[in-house]
Amino acid sequence: MRKVVALLISFWAVAAFAQINDKEIVFDSEVYDFGTVKFGDQKINATFIFTNNSPIDFEIRDIKASCGCTVPSWPEHPIKPGKKGIISATFDPKNLAGEVDKTIEIFANYNVIMSKILTISGTILEPVQQDMSKIYPGQFGYLRQSKNTIAFGNITNTGSYTDKVVFINDYNLPLKFTGLLRSPEYVTYTMSKTVIEPGDTASISITVHADRVKDYGLINSDIVFKTNDKSFPLKAVKMAFFITEDFSQLSKKSLKKAPKLVVSQTEFEFGDMREGAKSSQSLTLTNTGKTPLKIYKVETHCGCTSVDLEESEIAAGETKTVQLTFDSIFVSGMAQKEVTLYTNDPNKHIVKLYVKANVLNIQ
Repeated sequence: MRKVVALLISFWAVAAFAQINDKEIVFDSEVYDFGTVKFGDQKINATFIFTNNSPIDFEIRDIKASCGCTVPSWPEHPIKPGKKGIISATFDPKNLAGEVDKTIEIFANYNVIMSKILTISGTILEPVQQDMSKIYPGQFGYLRQSKNTIAFGNITNTGSYTDKVVFINDYNLPLKFTGLLRSPEYVTYTMSKTVIEPGDTASISITVHADRVKDYGLINSDIVFKTNDKSFPLKAVKMAFFITEDFSQLSKKSLKKAPKLVVSQTEFEFGDMREGAKSSQSLTLTNTGKTPLKIYKVETHCGCTSVDLEESEIAAGETKTVQLTFDSIFVSGMAQKEVTLYTNDPNKHIVKLYVKANVLNIQ
C-alpha cells in the first residue's frame, strides 16, 4: 500500500511540473486579420482557438501584449488533453491609422520555447475629415500631437527602430520648438521643421538605437521637447518596448559553445504563511555549456520577492545555489508572483520563476 501511495505522489509531482511541446498546441490560426476598418472605429475583439493535442494539461500562466492598446484574456483553468480553448484580445484602434501589427505573447508550460507569439493585424483607413480631437489627441496647449506614446513592441539589441509623431499648430500665431528638456542616450530624432505656422504641421522622427540600451525586458521612457506654447510649453512623447538579446547572428560553432542554463525548478510553492512572515527556498543554477553563463538581470515584479543574485557569471560546468525569498508583508490572500532572469543562453535568454503563497491574516 505504501508503494502505491508513493507512486501516486511521484506521479502527481511529475504531472504538476509537466511541460508540453508547443507543436502539440494547435491554433486554428496564429494571426487574426481584422481586414480594413475606418478611422476611429469601435474596439476589435480578436479570438484565437486552439486544441490541446498533448497527453497532459495545457496551463497558460500569463499573456503580455505588445502595447497598452491590446488587452488579452485567457482560460484560468488548465485545458485538458483533446480539449479546445480560446484566447481573446481586445484591440482599441483609437487614434491609430495605417497598417497595424500588434502581438500578444503567451507564457505557458512549454518545454522547448519560452513563449509563443500571436498576431493581430489589419489596416485602419486614414481619417477623411480633419477632426482635430481625433487626429491630434494631445490636448495640452495649442501645439497638438498625433500620439503621446510610441509602442515599438518587441525589439532586439542590434537594430534601430523609428516612428514619428506629427504636431499641428492650432493657434493663430506661429509656434516653434525651442530645445530639448531630456532624452534617453539611446534616442535620436529629426524634425521636419522647427517653426510651425498656424494650421500647419511638423513631424518628428524618433529613433531608438537598441544597441545603446543597456538593459533587458520592458523599458518605459520619454523624450521631452521645449516649445513657446505658453499654455503648455513641454511636449512629451513616451516610448515603450520590450528588448531582448539578438542571437540570430551567432554561427553554428558559437551556438555549440554557448552557455546552457539548467534551473533546479521554476515553480516555488510556499503554502500557507502568516502575514508579515518571510520564507526562502533554494534555487540551483547550473551551466552545462562550454562558455561562461552571464546573468544580465534579475527582475522581480514586486517588492515581496527577491533573489540573492546580483549580475554575475557562472563558469562552464559550475553550479551556483541561491535563495529565492518571499516576504508576505503587505500581502494578503492567494499571491502569485514572478521573478525573471535574463541570461546569455540563446535557448534560455528569459527564464520565468513562479512564486505562489497563501497569506493568512491571523490576528
